[in-house]
Parts: sequence; C-alpha cells; structure tokens
Amino acid sequence: MRAALARVPRAGRICFAIAFVNAAIWGFVVPPFQVPDEISHFAYAQYLAETGQPPPQGLKGQYSPEEQGTLERLGFFETIGRAGQRGILTPSENAVLERFLASHPSPVGQGGTTSTSNQPPLYYALEAIPYLLSPSADILVRLALMRLLSALIAAGTVLAVFMFLRELLPRTPWAWTVGALMVAFQPTFDFLAAGVHGDNLLFFVSSLTFLLLLRAYRRGLTLCRALVLGAAIAAGVLTKLTFIALLPGIALALLLLCWRARRSQGGVRALALLAATAAVAFVPVALYAALNVLAWHRGGITAGGFAGATGSTLPSGGTVTLNQTLDYTWQLYLPKLWFMNHLYFPEAPIWSTWLDGSIGHFGWLDYTFPAWVYSDGLKLLYVLLALALIGLVRLRRGIPGMLPIFVCFATMAVGLLGAIGYAGIRYQLSTGYPFAQARYLFPLVALYALFIVLAANAAPRRWAPLLGALLVVLAMTHGLFAETLTISRYYG
Repeated sequence: MRAALARVPRAGRICFAIAFVNAAIWGFVVPPFQVPDEISHFAYAQYLAETGQPPPQGLKGQYSPEEQGTLERLGFFETIGRAGQRGILTPSENAVLERFLASHPSPVGQGGTTSTSNQPPLYYALEAIPYLLSPSADILVRLALMRLLSALIAAGTVLAVFMFLRELLPRTPWAWTVGALMVAFQPTFDFLAAGVHGDNLLFFVSSLTFLLLLRAYRRGLTLCRALVLGAAIAAGVLTKLTFIALLPGIALALLLLCWRARRSQGGVRALALLAATAAVAFVPVALYAALNVLAWHRGGITAGGFAGATGSTLPSGGTVTLNQTLDYTWQLYLPKLWFMNHLYFPEAPIWSTWLDGSIGHFGWLDYTFPAWVYSDGLKLLYVLLALALIGLVRLRRGIPGMLPIFVCFATMAVGLLGAIGYAGIRYQLSTGYPFAQARYLFPLVALYALFIVLAANAAPRRWAPLLGALLVVLAMTHGLFAETLTISRYYG
C-alpha cells in the first residue's frame, strides 16, 4: 500500500487534501443532522456501535433517547422543510441542550425501521470507529468526528477520479487535476460529504470500480487486479444496494477482460482470473445474505439489508406493472411519448430534478439558489455539451481502442438509471411524493469529470489547460456561493 501511495502523483495528493479540507469546512458550516437523512444514517451507525449488530428493524423506536432528545432540543423538526426557521441560536436555547446532554441519556435505541435500515452495514461499521474512538461521549462531538470520516471518504472519491483520468489520458496531466477538482468543488457532492451519509462510500466504491476496470483493460488483468476488483465489487454491494444496478455492466466488463486475457495468458489462466474476481466478490456478499436469511427465520426481520429491495406490491395491495415502470423510467430522463397513457411529471425531470438538483438543492431540499442561477446553469450546460462534442472529436484517434470498455461503462450507467426508475415508480405510487434526487447519479461522478475534461479539450492544445482552469475557478465560485447560501439559511 505504501508503494501504491508513492506512485500517486503529487497533484493527486494535493487534490485529495483540497477535497478533504473543503468537505470538512462544509461539515463545520452545516448544522448537526441537516444533511438529508443524516438522522437515520447516524442512528444506524450508533446502534451498530453500541450493540455490535445492525438495527433489527420493525415497528419500534427509530432513534436512541439521546438522539431523539438532541433533535428535539436542536429544533430539528421545526427547522427541516421550513426555510424561515434557523434552529437554536441563543445562549438560553443552547443551555437547554447542554443540560439535556449532561443528564447522559441512553445512546442505545431499539433499532426500528428507518429509510436506511434496510441497507447493508459496511459504511456504518466504518462510522462506528470514530464514534467509539471519540474522546467525548457527547453525541455532537461524535457526530463531528463521524463527519470527518465522510469528508475523508469524499476525498478518496476525488483521488479515484484523478487516477481514472490519469489512466484514461496519460499524456494530458492537466486533465487529471481539472476533472478531480471539478468533483472536489461540486456543491451537492460537498453537501453530502459534510454529513454522516452512506452515499459517500457508494460514490467512492463506484469511482474506484471505474478506475480498476479501466486499469485492467489498459494494462491487462492480473491476479492482483482481479482480487482488488473483486474486493471493490463486494464493498459496493455491502455499502448500498444501489450498487447492484452497476453489476450487469461490471459483469460485461469482466467478460471483456477475460476475453482479452485469453489471448495473452491463455484460456485457462483467463478463466482462473475471472473466477478469482467472482469468488472474492461473491463470498462476503453470500455470507452476509446468509446472515440475513438466518435472522429472518429467527425473528421475521433482517439484519440490515436486502429487505424490501425488489417488491412490486403497493401498500394498497395493487401491483406496479412493467408498462408503468418503463413509462415512468423513460419520462424520468426523456420527454413523454405519444403512446404513453400517463404523465408522471408536470415538469421535465431532466431539468427540474437532474440539472437543477446538481446545481444545488440543499438542506432537506428546503433551500435553493435564486432562479437565475438555474437558468444560467442551463445555458452553460448547452455550451459545455457543444465543447465536449468538439473535445471528443479531437480525441477520435484514441476512441476505437477504448470503445469496448466504454460500452461496459455505458451499461453500468443505464443500469443505474433503470434502478432509479424501478424504485422511483414504486415510491411515488406508494407515498404520492417524488423519489428522484440528483445525488442518485453521483456513482457516475467519474464520467462527469470526464465530460468536463472533454469540454476543456475543445480549446486549442495550448489553451485547453487555461480553459480547464477557468472551469475549476467557476466550480470554486459555485461552491463558495453555495456555502454562503447555507450560512445565510441557518445563521442569517
């Protein structure tokens, strides 16, 4: 590992440090539990740290007495969804909170069902480390340390993106830094990195998987790469079930790597490498699945994960049809076609959800930029799309050799888009509320960085680094605007 870190270029280590500091600052600015679903993610990690097992779920208390009381005295439930509310700001309000924490309320909850308790426990097991190592038992101190781990994981995502671009464009060093820093200063990415949130590890493992597949494609599949790739796949599945949507594309890539290895290493060796990858990926997941089955037979509950992941039945007793799923998924990304019977969205999600959400919907989706920011963002997107197309044409000589692996990457992306649609239609019909959020696309953040690099590459060769630097400055300004907006929201 030391040798591997030594091979990381200095620029990559600097990008990592910048990303960590930036995410840590966001963690300091955003008030406790104001990152979406942070209360549930923290509750999962706290239960795991205190009991040594994932929350059992069921109709019981979701949060520990300590967390529930802290949320109430922070004014959390009056603040989320109400942009005019600030939470506690006065010394007297803070004194009430301190008196409650001084009474040492129990940190052990009942492990009831939350929005995250049906997810695997890998991220929460990692977050249990700073929780237990905290020098103070104060819940807010522990939360701050756990947020630092999320910032560290986000920095790892930025480094993985840097190395992905380095592998893809080895003769264009400026592109590695530009792409990585565009991710490091992306405000929606940073807002999530500010909190205890399982998506942070999902983004990292997904970006790492893109890197490992690309490296194996360019340099050949070796035993070491096969084992590391298998470990990354297992980590992805054990982080969040969303990662399963990437598996068809990953499987296609593994078959491609095996086919290429057959020519250089022989068929038996290639199959052995494929089997090694599959075994390392499969065994931890199978063991975890077996634990879930055992827990279900013992108590009718699952030990975190796999619960309700594939059902098509609605609370009303009806079912979601294939046509409904396909229509909804199509309309989630593209305009409604004439033969579709139902319009699921009053506004086109490609703009209102994906673009505007990527530009920035913050808090519990309760405060945003002024309208002109999203309008100008759409214009900028058109410009970047045109530039990226030109940049792609300029790189046309290297495209044919990379086309097979990018077909696999496209399959991974389509799998993710389909999974969002599959879950979204069921959630919307069950609750009446929209499901999709821009962060659901962030497992593809490596491809976002590549898109920006292609746009910068549209400029003449000597001017491309300058255009890339200008885009990074624009991203920094965007991030700073988002931070000042956040400060105004909670402290203004």
